[in-house]
Amino acid sequence: MSLINLTAEEKTALDAVDEAELDRLIDDALECGRPDALRRLPLWRCGPYVANSLRNFEQALSRFDAAKSWAKRESTEQDARRTGMKLSSAVSQMKHRKEQEEREGRLFFVDDGMIFHPVRPGRTMSVTVRYRWRESETDPWTHGDITFGYTHDPRPDYAREASKPKMSAARKRREEEEELLHTWERLRDSALSSVHRFLSEGGEGGKIPRTYDATVDAYERRLNNYSTDFWHLAPGA
Repeated sequence: MSLINLTAEEKTALDAVDEAELDRLIDDALECGRPDALRRLPLWRCGPYVANSLRNFEQALSRFDAAKSWAKRESTEQDARRTGMKLSSAVSQMKHRKEQEEREGRLFFVDDGMIFHPVRPGRTMSVTVRYRWRESETDPWTHGDITFGYTHDPRPDYAREASKPKMSAARKRREEEEELLHTWERLRDSALSSVHRFLSEGGEGGKIPRTYDATVDAYERRLNNYSTDFWHLAPGA
């Protein structure tokens, strides 16, 4: 599963969508109240953002087609047109993202395809992010990796615990395991995003440390949006 990079299938599908044709087919769908013509385009394979936008448009068209009164048809038509515009915008944004990825890929790449879920994460967890980078397109690639460590030890929320119904030991254990897995996923996503952001903003791969202990929120002692901002300790950063 790809987390921050577009997949090969998504890139191929985006290349196959002509934006002028898409806008024409959206207009045709609004005219007849059905999205049949849009199905000739591989929109479902352009990634979750486009797929969700297409689903919203199809649902809005269905409501428009089913409306009977004049007032209802007017409101549902406006909604369908708005969602049609959002679908067109979603495709444009994803095409722009693909172009940006291709430009960035000439100088760096953050590998998001080889990070696997732990079977049962413990309170002490880690995520290793691998990457490659170079200063110019004529330079050889340099490969590196950084391991983010984190120990999950949040401040107890006694008020919340007191208001919860009493649970069996098995259910409590399941909830704790789910929280740990969710926390590990947040660590993973944040780690990938931080490495990508550092390199995309011109950071040098050679200044990325090999290890970094994620910081926590000062009050709740949980991960926050800045927990994996490793460059504060990167040598020479």
